[in-house]
Amino acid sequence: MELKDRIAVVTGGSQGIGFATVQALAKESVKVIALVRDLDVLNQSLDSLGAASKAQITGIRTDVRDENDVQQTFKQIITEFGHIDILVNCAGVSMSDKKRLEDSDTAEWKRIIDTNLTGTYLMCREALPLMISRNSGFIINILSTAAYKSSSGNSLYAASKFGVRALTEAMIEENRRSGIRISSISPGAVDTPIWNHKTNFVTPEDRATMLRPEDISSLVMYLLCLPMTVHIENMTVTPWLR
Repeated sequence: MELKDRIAVVTGGSQGIGFATVQALAKESVKVIALVRDLDVLNQSLDSLGAASKAQITGIRTDVRDENDVQQTFKQIITEFGHIDILVNCAGVSMSDKKRLEDSDTAEWKRIIDTNLTGTYLMCREALPLMISRNSGFIINILSTAAYKSSSGNSLYAASKFGVRALTEAMIEENRRSGIRISSISPGAVDTPIWNHKTNFVTPEDRATMLRPEDISSLVMYLLCLPMTVHIENMTVTPWLR
């Protein structure tokens, strides 16, 4: 895909993998719409960019868990930009810490499922008709290695990512041999602000062995730049030193 002047929507665009993706796209002259919960956090992140990249980025406050909010956001995007070429679903949350299923609570289940699974569903449901009408587009969903193998104490998060994997695989089959490509990236541990909210402190030494957000955004860019004749369903990436 030729990237210059394409229009991309990135969820979770203020920090971590989302912001690294926003930054990478903007550097390639893509017009990037960063969907975030807090515009102040996005603006702080944007301070690290040069003027040329910043000019390519538009922030919109959006709660991907909220159906009406997502629908209104897409109306705004179509009014201002006309269409979208790329959707990268990066918004995500994890469990506060490892917890057995019987020790979990409904509030945390809802927080994780609503953001990771429902949020991705709502975004894809709005984006796909726009892409289908143009017979063109690319959707990339950020999953996790937990989408392929769960582990003890991680059931809620794994369930959300298994769910997004199922959505992604179904969308691939529904749009096969069309002008729309759909892929996923499944990282292992990535050093993002998501670790700041863990009940048990994650040491700097441990975080130093994790992947970096830029590692994942580089894979996003790789997928987007593949020839139209090539489709990669999923890319799994894990830390080498961990």
